[in-house]
Amino acid sequence: MAPVRRRWAAMIVCGCAFLGSASAGAEEPDVAALRRKVDALEQQLHEVQTQLRTLEGSTPAAATAPQAAPWTPVPAPQAAPLPPAPAAASARGGGYVSPEAALKQRWSSIKPAMADARVTELLGQPTTKFKLDGRDVWYYYYPGAGGGSVFFTDEAKVSSSQSPFGWSW
Repeated sequence: MAPVRRRWAAMIVCGCAFLGSASAGAEEPDVAALRRKVDALEQQLHEVQTQLRTLEGSTPAAATAPQAAPWTPVPAPQAAPLPPAPAAASARGGGYVSPEAALKQRWSSIKPAMADARVTELLGQPTTKFKLDGRDVWYYYYPGAGGGSVFFTDEAKVSSSQSPFGWSW
């Protein structure tokens, strides 16, 4: 493994260890502040993983560390308003669909090559928009659920996404 890859791998391992210890401390009195810290760390970890995948895809001769702008934490954002539940959900059973279940379903619909307009239809306006390595990133924050990110190509198409419901969704 090249030195750069080892360094990134060590950072990911440290980040995962810290995430585990931060979630264990969620029983302390200021749960909301800890949740915001965990969300910010999860976002950082996702960014590091994206950069690592980029490095792993490069040739060994070109495997130099990218000069990225320093990461700035996202301020405690306001909750993104939830778009209405898809009509298909009510047509299937006509019953109640919890807001969390509807949101999970909308996030699971985000696929690579999807247009940014369709992402807005599904998820609404993001809490924050920023650039990472020259690419647009939309960050959504939901109190109680956490944050999720959608990464775009230069052509305004989804390149990847990270649901606020974790890697298993």
